[in-house]
Amino acid sequence: MQRNKAASAKPATSANKSRFNLAAGVLLSLSLFALAGCSSSDSNSAESTTTTAAITATVKVGALLDLTGDGKTLGLASQSVLKAGVQSAAAQGVKIELDVRDTGGDPATALKELTSLNEAGVTSVIGPQTSSEAKNILPYADANGIILISQGSTASTLATPSDSLFRMVPTDKVEGVASGDLIANAGPVTLVTAHREDAGNNGLVSTVGTNVAAGGGTVIAGPVYGPEDTDFAAVAQKIADAVATADSGATKAVYLAGYGEVAQILAEASGIESLQNIPFYGGDGSAQSTDLTENATAATFAAGSADGYASPLPVIGDDAQTPPEVLVKADPEPDPLAYGAYDALMILTKVFAKDGASIKGADMRAAFMSAAEGYKGVTGVVTLDATGDRATMPYAYWGICQVDKAFEWKVLGGWVPPAPTEPPTTTTPGTITWDGCTTGGVGADGAAAETP
Repeated sequence: MQRNKAASAKPATSANKSRFNLAAGVLLSLSLFALAGCSSSDSNSAESTTTTAAITATVKVGALLDLTGDGKTLGLASQSVLKAGVQSAAAQGVKIELDVRDTGGDPATALKELTSLNEAGVTSVIGPQTSSEAKNILPYADANGIILISQGSTASTLATPSDSLFRMVPTDKVEGVASGDLIANAGPVTLVTAHREDAGNNGLVSTVGTNVAAGGGTVIAGPVYGPEDTDFAAVAQKIADAVATADSGATKAVYLAGYGEVAQILAEASGIESLQNIPFYGGDGSAQSTDLTENATAATFAAGSADGYASPLPVIGDDAQTPPEVLVKADPEPDPLAYGAYDALMILTKVFAKDGASIKGADMRAAFMSAAEGYKGVTGVVTLDATGDRATMPYAYWGICQVDKAFEWKVLGGWVPPAPTEPPTTTTPGTITWDGCTTGGVGADGAAAETP
């Protein structure tokens, strides 16, 4: 993703539902559909790109996507919307040849495929999805004049001015605050962290922990597992062991950041008595993962004892361009991260239309930065910070709900970032809305949240 909750840290119980506004329904409509009232005449919008340079050659654009690994949910969605983007570019007079490479989420494979793309003459690449991949391939991209535009990387450690990496989502400094605000919403909590060892999830855990501690909570470092680890029963037991070290009277919660493998960890956690009725929270890497909804044991635990496993994803808001028909057909249920890949390709299209197909290196970086600023895309109006990363976005909290005996990802609530301050601070909480599930899982009683 590659990139955004507590006296009680169980936001959907009847005792604390009143602490949240009933605005998630509105947020859901914003996160899934750009409002019909969005202007289509914006001079920097997806529908108004005009060709100012003759494009006679086909432009090669690469894509480094995880189509078979733990991040395949986002990878496959990104592949679909990028194919739609090629059609949108053609309608604007720019012929794009898309070269998609499957990295499987593996940093070494990502470097191998980027090297191959470079040899094929590709100078602009959508992806990779994860920060660990981006970290591994960025030196090569810098050295060879290739720009990378990630729709999922969130590690703030990769936020460097003038490098080759752009990101269509905010860094962990934003998403981590969204999670931390929700975890600490109703008061101090003792939080156990557990995560997959990689740059993106390391950053999320750090930011979430800092935010919870700033709210008066206590943070206990739990297990860290590697990408190749498969003993998830041991990971779940280490989480339980860490929870057991918390004060007996403390309100406890777990923040588990990873990818599709979290389904196996939650399935193992479901059999540990001490983890029953402890709320779990996740990151963008596992939000909407089909691995979780297809694992009945994990999904049952997530929707019940774990209070939904609320996990943030950026929201498509009311400043977004109405998606073109070709994009809606490619991805009928809009994924903000995948849509970020589409916006990236459309911004590239704008660059090629203005500056020609041969632009690359520092010139391409400068042109992309200029074209992206204020671009009204299907994810909203783009604002990049000095390092080329999206400055901020609102987030929706996605969680597992049981609906008609099946498990689905549903929007449980949302987070709007605080107003900018001078100097910038991460201690000011954003605005949280919460509704929970309307049937089953979190908020199973269906009671409406009340305004505090």
